[in-house]
Amino acid sequence: MTDISTYDAIRAIAVRLVRERYPTAVAAIIGGSFATGRQTPTSDIDLLLLFDHVDCAWRDTLVAEGRTVELFAHDMATFTYFCKEIDAPGGKVPLVMMVMEGGNILAPGAQHAQLLALAQAIAAAGPPLLDVESLQRRRYAITTALEDLVDSAHPGEALAVACQLYEALADLHLRAAGVWSGGGKHLFRRLQAFDAAVAGQLDGALRLVASDLPAGQHAFGQVAAAVLAPVGGPLLEGFTLPAPAHWRSAPAA
Repeated sequence: MTDISTYDAIRAIAVRLVRERYPTAVAAIIGGSFATGRQTPTSDIDLLLLFDHVDCAWRDTLVAEGRTVELFAHDMATFTYFCKEIDAPGGKVPLVMMVMEGGNILAPGAQHAQLLALAQAIAAAGPPLLDVESLQRRRYAITTALEDLVDSAHPGEALAVACQLYEALADLHLRAAGVWSGGGKHLFRRLQAFDAAVAGQLDGALRLVASDLPAGQHAFGQVAAAVLAPVGGPLLEGFTLPAPAHWRSAPAA
């Protein structure tokens, strides 16, 4: 029986899918878990299709030969726009990572070479720098969340706050260093690749909150102090955030 969780088997499914449904694609890149060797027997196929022209970019979720496919369709113009204008401002460029980590399953061509060069340039440029206001917002949010965690005696509430803190601290540590961030499992992977020590501390702190709350509270305090120190430390008193003047409803008639 063929093992459909191997890269070669998945590649064959993707090739048949592209040939049958998207014959005008000029590049087809398998990304995600299958590109990095982290797949499981039920992993989806992440597939980026490049065309000479599309009226609009789109994504689709479909099933091919029993395997779920998450499909992203672009031409060079829409790919550039999504990466630079939609994704990059948030510090995460998943499509860029798909291109860089993945493999083109169609015949090599100039379009794929152009796409890869663009992805490499975006990745090398790094995310936008965090401005002063953004840093203050993040410092304040982490400081108040840490206070909530330390004050909490309810295991469920504490775990919910700890999950929030994990994401905020990991993202800040990456962004403050000018490194691309990620979401979900990719956040852990980016952090581990950048700073394995902090990744281990955050992972350990989160696990402790679930198993030994006082120890978890202490562990989060330590890692939060380490992450906040290079960007100005904790922030509470003095934090001001004025709302835009136009944020007001019209007077009632």
